[in-house]
Amino acid sequence: MRLHRIQIDNFRGITSLDLTLGDTTVLIGENNTGKTAVLDAMRFALREVKLRRGCAFDAYDFHLSTPTADPASAPPISIRLTFQENVAGEWGDQQLARLNRAKIAQIDAGGCASVTLKVGARFDALTQEFIQEWEFQNLAGQALTGISDSALGVLHGEVSYYYLAALRDAARHFDAKGIFWRPFLKESQLTPQKRTEIETKLNEVNQLIISSHASFAQVVSKLKEVKDVVSMTGGDDIVSVEAVPGRLFDMLSKAQVNLNTGTGAKVPIGRHGEGTQSLAVLTLFNAFLQAWNKGSPIVALEEPEAHLHPSAVRAIWHLIERIPGQKIISTHSGDILSEVPPESITRLHKPGGSLKASRLVDVKLDPDDTRKFNFHIRRDRGELLFARCWILGEGETEATLIPECARTLKKDFEQVGIRFVTYQTGISLEPCLRVANGMGIHWIVLADNDGQGANDHAVVRKYLNGRPEREALFVMPEENIEQHLCSNGFVDVYNSLLSDQPRRLVTVLPSDRDYPLQVAKALPKKLKTHAAQQVIGAMQAGRPIPDLFKNAIDAAIKLAKAS
Repeated sequence: MRLHRIQIDNFRGITSLDLTLGDTTVLIGENNTGKTAVLDAMRFALREVKLRRGCAFDAYDFHLSTPTADPASAPPISIRLTFQENVAGEWGDQQLARLNRAKIAQIDAGGCASVTLKVGARFDALTQEFIQEWEFQNLAGQALTGISDSALGVLHGEVSYYYLAALRDAARHFDAKGIFWRPFLKESQLTPQKRTEIETKLNEVNQLIISSHASFAQVVSKLKEVKDVVSMTGGDDIVSVEAVPGRLFDMLSKAQVNLNTGTGAKVPIGRHGEGTQSLAVLTLFNAFLQAWNKGSPIVALEEPEAHLHPSAVRAIWHLIERIPGQKIISTHSGDILSEVPPESITRLHKPGGSLKASRLVDVKLDPDDTRKFNFHIRRDRGELLFARCWILGEGETEATLIPECARTLKKDFEQVGIRFVTYQTGISLEPCLRVANGMGIHWIVLADNDGQGANDHAVVRKYLNGRPEREALFVMPEENIEQHLCSNGFVDVYNSLLSDQPRRLVTVLPSDRDYPLQVAKALPKKLKTHAAQQVIGAMQAGRPIPDLFKNAIDAAIKLAKAS
């Protein structure tokens, strides 16, 4: 059964969230936006809450709106899951019959079946305790009546939910009690005859080892003296030494998985590096689902890239694709996003303090812009989708200069979540603004004042969505950034880079108002980035940063901090 939608209210940091899920959903966003809370909400609804009595939630699962908020007075938790067919008959007659017997299936106008479960918790003033509640709902969101307490178990029987957290300890997961490793150790898969045959051979090996170590005889002799103090049965055979476990059950419980090192030595997984351990647990998880899960599970993965070397992160997506079932994944990795299908990406963000989920698939791009975005942004710079605010500029000079201006001003772009995005180098401004607006990323534009700049100004005005233009569009009075720098105290830097031939293009004296513009125009294109580096050095040495750049940086920081 496919989980189509999850609605969460007042759970941890989430006051309200309505999230549509696909076959694979990759959640991105800032720290503390609620990615892990979404995975945990599903875990409560599909695994932890099994009865009406008691309470699987604790005080800190309630949304605390202020530093002094009391969980007892917090609004009730509500987690609403909607399972729905994509096409009528998808669930099959037998499964639908089981859901109908439990009286929890609903049929919409198109003939598609759905099941809606609402799980929640609240503080009961009468008992002075937290209590949990659950109900199944009809298509209008009203509670179904006459539902047996066993109905929740029926749904849990139809839906398998597995959650693999970011902290993946291989020693724990590959322990005999590990939830994904234990099923592979079950001896019940062997016939009694085969088990007896194996245990006989184990006993023979054990006797061979014991007989080759005469010192064991001394241990056995002394341990038999126990019967002189405590009455024991068994005659002379009350003591035995097992160098090798004699029972298959004991043998399997001590089974361990080794991986080769660079020298070829076999070392237990738990003794390898954190990245190798994390990857081993992920592959074990896949093996478990392939071998033991019945039906199509719902699989939640938190940060599959955890501890992995950067060169391995992109490759891991192909492993994730082989994991069966519907997948909900949270990640902080731009490299993961470079491999993820665009339709799977959902960004969680907090406009005005409330949580919202924005899907990349809902951003309206034509096929050509989609191709360019996937190539120049998602595949090459996927980390841009994690930013709170974009500063968009036309070329390499802007991309080199503006972040360094911020550093010189001791303003940390990384800390507040600002990234610089160049356009006109493979992708135009308009699709960038569509993606930013559609995914809840703030933005400002630093634009030239030439013919192309005029087109960019018009594009900006189309996507302001009510914002004042002066807070989003920062235009250089001159035609381009080189002219602006020359006109604002850096003409000597540019002039020093001119050789004799381009210097002849400068036909006016330094005192002339056109002199900075002519120097900028005379600079060969191949020297523009070098000139930007020289300008940065001059700024770091104390030369003033142009006000236009300061204003743009301050505007971006204000937007980022408001997220």
